Parts: sequence; C-alpha cells; structure tokens
Amino acid sequence: MERRPNELVLFPGQERDLHRWVNPVLPDGLRRAHGGEKRNWEQFPRGCYASAEAIDFPLIDMSEWAARLADKVAAKSLTSDARLRGNAGQPIPSRDQNGKGYCWAHSSTSAALLIKAMQGGAYVDLSAYAIACMIKNFQDQGGWGAQSLDFFMQKGCPSSQFWPQQSMSRSNDNANTWADAAKNKIAEGWVDLAVPQYNRKFSWQQVGTLCLCNVPIVTDFNWWSHSVCGMDLVAQSSDDFRDEDTGKMMSQYDRAELDRIMEDVGYGDVAFGLRIWNSWGDSWSDRGMGVLTGSKARPDGAVSPRSMIPSKV
Repeated sequence: MERRPNELVLFPGQERDLHRWVNPVLPDGLRRAHGGEKRNWEQFPRGCYASAEAIDFPLIDMSEWAARLADKVAAKSLTSDARLRGNAGQPIPSRDQNGKGYCWAHSSTSAALLIKAMQGGAYVDLSAYAIACMIKNFQDQGGWGAQSLDFFMQKGCPSSQFWPQQSMSRSNDNANTWADAAKNKIAEGWVDLAVPQYNRKFSWQQVGTLCLCNVPIVTDFNWWSHSVCGMDLVAQSSDDFRDEDTGKMMSQYDRAELDRIMEDVGYGDVAFGLRIWNSWGDSWSDRGMGVLTGSKARPDGAVSPRSMIPSKV
C-alpha cells in the first residue's frame, strides 16, 4: 500500500481501530466533533443548487488507474503532495473544527486551499467558521458539503485576519470581512457528483477520476457522520489486508469479503482506498491525513470545486 509514514488506514470490519477514526482523543486530551448530516436527496437532489453544475464528465477507465497512480506517486504529483508543499514549500496546516459540528464547512475550505495551491497561489489562512456560522445563524449545527460549497461560490471565505479561526462572534460579520471573502471564491462553479446510493460503481469511478486529475473532493460519509476532503487514490493489493503483527490474512476478511471489496472499489488484482484530509488538526494521523478502504472509502455525497479566483499575491 502506498501509505505515508504514521498514516492511519481504516479497513472495513476492523472495529478494533474504529475509535481512532470515529471519536479519537488527540494529544491535547480533547475529543473531536463530527457534524456531518445525511443529505436529503429528495429535498436537495443533484442539480438543486444554482451554483453547481450537474454534469457528467469523461471517466478514466478503472483499468488505467493503477498505472496512472503509480506515475503520480513517482512524480510526487498527488494532490496530497501539493498540500505538503503549498505553504511556501511547507505543508498547509490542517483545519481544526475544535469541537464544533462544522466538519462540512471545513471540508470545502480544505478543498479550496488545495485548489489554490495547485493553481500556484499563495497560502491564505481561510476560516471555515465564517461559512458555518452564516449558514447556521451562529448555531453549532451539522450539515453536508454541498451547502458550504454553494456558499463558497456565492460569497467566498474570509481569511483569519478578518474572521479569526474558531470564532463565533457576530461582530465578524461585516463589510470588510465579505470584501476579503470575495477574493477567495470558487471561480467556475462546482460539480455535484452522482448520487451514490443509486449507482455505487459509477459514483466511485467519478471519485477516482477526479483524484487522478488532482481535483479535491468534499466527501460526506454517513457511517462516520463526518465530512472530509478527499485527495488521492491509494493502491492496495490483497497482501494489504493482512494483520501487521502476524502477517496472516485478517480473520475479518474471508475470500468472499475480499472479492466484495474488489468489486466495490477495485479492478483486477488492485483495490483502491481514498486518502482524506481531516479537520481535526495536524495531530490526527499523519499531519491530518488518513486512508479509508473498502466500503468505508465510498462517500454518500461528494462535490468538487472546479477552480478558485486567481490569487493576486
């Protein structure tokens, strides 16, 4: 598996490690909140947001994924590589929702930061609390990624100079703040991906294609009640489903289970996980990044920004 040092990897059924994902205690002694809510697809169907483009884009055939991914790993051209050098050659800091249920605003903010980095723009310390507070009227409430990305398109996101990180002060809501936010807007719309419960395979192919094209994805996971930013595909072989201590195939995975995983997110002899960028600070996993595998990698909602307003810095 093409994992990074110290990177948490969650295999479906590996309940012994689930707590490290779902509700971990980080070095500061605090537990991190989630806040993801299930999108009501009947009330908010694909294409309901005026700022989104409900389009179908050309998919990269899954038979090509392994070779294309290997080339990107060798060239250090993954989206996560852009994150690790996007702050004047240093890593862009992970967002930190700090106990509030604002993951769904932080995931889109992380995606915007990645787009800026890949466009060659200077790092700007964007403050996701601004988006969440305005949408939820300064209440600590959950949501889903499309809500925050729609706001991003309409008004943008201010920097921490105008809306301090993790601040819920209503005084931040002023003309200067939104003038600054307008510098950090999505420029060309965003894509509302296929509804996964209707076509799991097709939605996963969309996710993989965007990863291979270095397009960050705001991914909502109902099993986790959490929204994070998807970055890279991660190749896996059957050997990756072995116990790290004994080297034996993990008891949770019989042949039928492995076949099902391959059918869900794989092709041939290779399965693909999804590297995500979380919003629980840099102390979680490997600098805020981890890998979801099998059914855990397939999001229940996914949206992607196309580009950001070019930086003038």
